[in-house]
Amino acid sequence: MNHPFLKDIMALAVDAGKSIMSFYHRGDPLPVMTKQDRSPVTEADYSAHRVLAAGLPDLLAVPVLSEESEPPSLDVRVHWGSYWLVDPLDGTREFLDGNDEFTVNIALVESGMPSLGVIYVPVTGIGYAGGPGLGAFKYKNQQWSEIQVRTEAQRRLLEEPFRLVASRRHGISEVSRLAERLRCSLGDVVISEVGSSLKFCHVVEGYADLYPRFAPTSEWDTAAGQAILEAAGGCVVGLDFRPLAYNSKSDFLNPFFYGLGDGAFPWQNLLTTLGDDLE
Repeated sequence: MNHPFLKDIMALAVDAGKSIMSFYHRGDPLPVMTKQDRSPVTEADYSAHRVLAAGLPDLLAVPVLSEESEPPSLDVRVHWGSYWLVDPLDGTREFLDGNDEFTVNIALVESGMPSLGVIYVPVTGIGYAGGPGLGAFKYKNQQWSEIQVRTEAQRRLLEEPFRLVASRRHGISEVSRLAERLRCSLGDVVISEVGSSLKFCHVVEGYADLYPRFAPTSEWDTAAGQAILEAAGGCVVGLDFRPLAYNSKSDFLNPFFYGLGDGAFPWQNLLTTLGDDLE
């Protein structure tokens, strides 16, 4: 692992995770506020935000854009060559439901593309990190190991089903339709439903082959996962198969997308026709 401060970013994510865990299962109900987009937010989100907003500029003195901060207008952001893009608590609904599937997401975006990503799972203490050209790594028990996506050749050799990973809450019917169509080409197809950016991690680590997203997400939901998945041999593309881009418009909404595993697999040939009526 040859990035000068990748370990420092993970350490900061761990600190943010500790802040979140101080609110988790603590007994008394945590007050829940509702943002303008009707998504929930809690003091756990804001506490983790404060950890990251204070610590990231010490690693690299560029702007920090967080889901829990007031974003500058595009005419200001367009001059940012690099910036930190973070979701301090990705999966607030999972956090509130107590199902353990929430993460801390940190990405460094350079020239409109994520160049570095860290995803940390506070409940398990497991983290994922990487970026294009750097490799992808898993952090567990304070040890680092390199990870890669599963190739289609490996899947077939092991005679395992093709695995989709999908949101627990959004776009389930569309994913089910896609799975049914994929069975014609790939045989057995199974779907796992997972919260937060853990879906990216499942593809990065080879537990899943494809993450189709047919529901809204924001740029802070995907940047870290995109950097790590690209480092592990996969990619993240819109339904038009163009890579997701960042900081190019006034809002932060992503198009629907695919998180693809095996980079050598002819995904476009397979998915373009299947996805025509899913946009």
